[in-house]
Amino acid sequence: MFRIIIFSVLISCVLTENVRVVELDDGAVVGNKYWKGDFYEFYGVPYATAPTGRDKFKAPLPVTKREKTLAADAKDILCQQIFFTDDDDDDTLLQGEEDCLILNLLVPKIASESNLVPVVVYLHSGAFAGGSGNMGNLNYVARHDVIAISLNYRLGAIGFACLGTEEIPGNAALKDQVAALRWINSNIHKFGGDRRKVTLAGYSVGAAMAELIALSDATEGLIDKLILESGSALSPFAVNRDPISTARNIARSIGYNGSGTIEDLNEFYLNAPVVDITKRSLNFFLPNSTFGFAPCIEKKSKKSEAILTESPLESLSKKETKYAVLTGLASMEGLSRSIKFETWMDLMNENFSDFLPADLTFKDDKSKNEVADLIKEYYFKGEELSHDTLQEYIDYFSDSMFRNSILKSARLHAARSKRPLYFYEFSYVGDLNMKHYYMDKIKGASHRDQTSYILDFYGFTHHAEDMNIRDLMTFMWTDFVKYENPTTYESLIVKQKWQKYTNEEPKYLSIGTSVEMRTDPFKDSYAFWNKLYEKYYWSPIAP
Repeated sequence: MFRIIIFSVLISCVLTENVRVVELDDGAVVGNKYWKGDFYEFYGVPYATAPTGRDKFKAPLPVTKREKTLAADAKDILCQQIFFTDDDDDDTLLQGEEDCLILNLLVPKIASESNLVPVVVYLHSGAFAGGSGNMGNLNYVARHDVIAISLNYRLGAIGFACLGTEEIPGNAALKDQVAALRWINSNIHKFGGDRRKVTLAGYSVGAAMAELIALSDATEGLIDKLILESGSALSPFAVNRDPISTARNIARSIGYNGSGTIEDLNEFYLNAPVVDITKRSLNFFLPNSTFGFAPCIEKKSKKSEAILTESPLESLSKKETKYAVLTGLASMEGLSRSIKFETWMDLMNENFSDFLPADLTFKDDKSKNEVADLIKEYYFKGEELSHDTLQEYIDYFSDSMFRNSILKSARLHAARSKRPLYFYEFSYVGDLNMKHYYMDKIKGASHRDQTSYILDFYGFTHHAEDMNIRDLMTFMWTDFVKYENPTTYESLIVKQKWQKYTNEEPKYLSIGTSVEMRTDPFKDSYAFWNKLYEKYYWSPIAP
């Protein structure tokens, strides 16, 4: 998979300005200078080895040492996945490879072992079933003199199946991410990175996983700050409440007709064709605001390290959090569900309770239906869903799937940390925003649209205002990484001082056509949902 080269002394001397060679314990790697930037690119650097065979669901193994120099220019390494097309007639094509655990590092020229710079590590999105470290380019972040890193982790059933058995204990993907952070902690100084100043960032499910592993004892000393964009550990999709049922249902969809015991199910997954379980891992639009496979609460074991052993709400409620945090969301996160509006509209009218978030639980159907009626009255004022209630539909999913949980997480961090928390809402709409089905009717920022201005998802714009927003956000985000304050310095770009969020003074930065401080985000909807969650929250436990 990895291309190996050897540089002669003559060639390496000639190319000194255009390449950088870094000597690692795993073996040397060489990166190329970005063609018009002041940083070097290292793509496809192994941080661990994916286990195979009957061990493929287990924690990753160490990197295999290399004797030759690795040309770190592989931009096409993917973990095994099947791309979502929303068409059952499309051919199923498994893409990616089993041994896929790599980092991509963008290293500023000024970074060296005698001049260490801060580091930011991004976890990608993809509903736990798709994506890669290269789905978003980090060039606009690296230009601000921080080392910017993205990575691959195992996906779908391979990354997230959780049976609580020795062979399939759960959270293989989270263990990949922890292994990557440990590799960074041991090696980043050789690239010129400061291991004491590592910010873990993520968008969408990447944000949920970033916060989950930050709450784990396994990451002690590996993370200094958190950036959480459009997701949190408390999101209804962040933790699977019933991973055994998920595994059983997906197994049945590909022909499993066994006894249903854990032992039988375990053996089925160990022998199931990867293409089949990978295809069935694609669940981008489930009505209960989840994606099927997801992280789980693990059983503690002497045989293997468990990453997540208690409910994230329990962790956030009782532990003093030790991170500075920058967190927030887009103004209309629920636009990401608009693709299903025509399909779901009638179904929600028939049985709204099917669309309640999965982290609520009820003693019986009567209680569940009563809550569904309360929610339907709050958002739709007793009216049937129709094309006239599209905005209310978007508001419902914005709140239930994203806003409430992100704000709950922020409030808990603010209550239990001595370090600052900064909150934002992104409402800017430009050419880099994701396209949605109702752009002629609804104007707003959809799920993780803010990340499109921080990273580069290979979009294009020729509007100066779009680039101004990109400059503003990358300046603020990297100032947070460097100084723990996103508006450390005022400039022609950064004109608004971003004040801290506290529960006493819940201030947040509104980023739209204008940028301004506001107070008390989503006060009414948060109060409504918080009352429901105090009564009906489903705390996850190990299977």
